[in-house]
Amino acid sequence: MKKEELEAILGDGENTPDLGPIEEHLDAVATEPKLPDFAVGMCLARIEESAPKLRAVLLRAVDGEALSDDESLLLFRGLHILGGARDREACQPLLRLLRRPTEEIDDLIGDTVTESLASIVTGVFDDDVDALFALIIDSSIDGYIRESLFGAATFLAWERRIQRDRYREFLVRFYQERSAEDGDQAWVGWLHAIALLGLRDLIPLVDSAYREERIPEEWIDRPEFDEDLATTERAPDDIDRFTQNNLGYIEDVLVSLDWTRGTEDVFDEDGEEAPWTDVVYPNEPVRNPWRHVGRNDPCPCGSGKKAKKCCLANGEPPA
Repeated sequence: MKKEELEAILGDGENTPDLGPIEEHLDAVATEPKLPDFAVGMCLARIEESAPKLRAVLLRAVDGEALSDDESLLLFRGLHILGGARDREACQPLLRLLRRPTEEIDDLIGDTVTESLASIVTGVFDDDVDALFALIIDSSIDGYIRESLFGAATFLAWERRIQRDRYREFLVRFYQERSAEDGDQAWVGWLHAIALLGLRDLIPLVDSAYREERIPEEWIDRPEFDEDLATTERAPDDIDRFTQNNLGYIEDVLVSLDWTRGTEDVFDEDGEEAPWTDVVYPNEPVRNPWRHVGRNDPCPCGSGKKAKKCCLANGEPPA
């Protein structure tokens, strides 16, 4: 839901309809199996009222408290609302949440880690660069989480909210200190950062990372990296390369949650329908049988091909 749509609902101030207490809309966000578009929009439009309650459930999760199903769904959807509202007060609690055990994070936010975490972090970022970098370089944190954090940091560096030279030094440090095991997903975020920012001077590190098999070729082969780098150099100020990689701010919270609706094609590539789209998880974060498998990742069937050119193209789950 975009700003203009919210303004149309709220009226001009003189003829504002009775929209009810914010608790009613928060309850809908927490309990309705189908994504409640209007309630989400109200929580966003009235963020001064909804944010304290959304941050409260986030803090409970940070402290390791057991959440009910309704509270878990409120947290899951609420993170997208806070990200879309660019609520900076949510930044530190969210970063602390990401230090919880991986199993807990998986239960709480599901595929948000790979689908929208980067955009949420970008939205709530409070300019504490040290805190963000500390998570990315922490090898105890799940590699997929760190890949998403790399994505957020890369966009923020492109936008100059993180100093470019400082981020470049961080990328060098990540390589030199071997801050992820060989084959860890965090290396994908590292590699994308170099390509998306056009850091051609770091190519020797990229060559070494490939040679040392820190980055398996089946993830992103060298020609793909070179193509991405060239795209950046042709149009360094073009935001399209970030949006195409699902990076940047959440401009429409409902669009950012489209992948959770259950009846829509998660990948929607070449008209092919993903094999799990008939599965709906109404009371918990959406997950699919190919947890963490992206279109450009190796197909889990073991063919050696990318998923988009193998089982996804055939509309079949891996054997």
